[in-house]
Amino acid sequence: MKKLRRGILVAIKLSLIIYALLVGAQCIVDPNYNKYGGFIAGMILPFLPEIVCKIFKCKFAFRIELLYYIFVFIALDLGICMDLYKTVPFFDKTVHLLSGIFSALVGHYALVYFKVNKAPNAFKVIFIMFFSMAIAVLWEFFEFGCDKLLGQSMQQLVSVGVDDTMFDLLAATIGAAIGGYLLIIPHFVDYLEEA
Repeated sequence: MKKLRRGILVAIKLSLIIYALLVGAQCIVDPNYNKYGGFIAGMILPFLPEIVCKIFKCKFAFRIELLYYIFVFIALDLGICMDLYKTVPFFDKTVHLLSGIFSALVGHYALVYFKVNKAPNAFKVIFIMFFSMAIAVLWEFFEFGCDKLLGQSMQQLVSVGVDDTMFDLLAATIGAAIGGYLLIIPHFVDYLEEA
């Protein structure tokens, strides 16, 4: 069963990387297909679970890693590369909400790594929320960098101004609060980490 699950995760990860390479090739072939940010993120994010596990000396359970790869597919492949952010109402904010929940999980693993997981629940929720909010800010910096350095419009500043960035951060903060709360519920993390 473990080999099958590992094979599923490897196949999904490989599919995400191949799709990112196709996006990169499309950017080279068609100058109007300006999705360099999707290509860059698509080449980095599939490796994020391994990076987090090495930093925090942890191992993600199958369910967590599978949900993460599904999230990456929705956020990058459907959102950026297939333009659902621009064509489906509230798609962008839903993805930012989910990103807040996922980054809250990383914050939880940071607490475990630093042996602070036995701290009071109020501290854990506050730490997890701020950790998750910091990740949301880093993503907005990435979007800003792609806009300025690669001539993209990931932040949609021309059409909506700063509103898009602020609502993205608000959605991620709500997701962080939800994630922080879920992670202090007894046995919730145990369910996610079940073999």
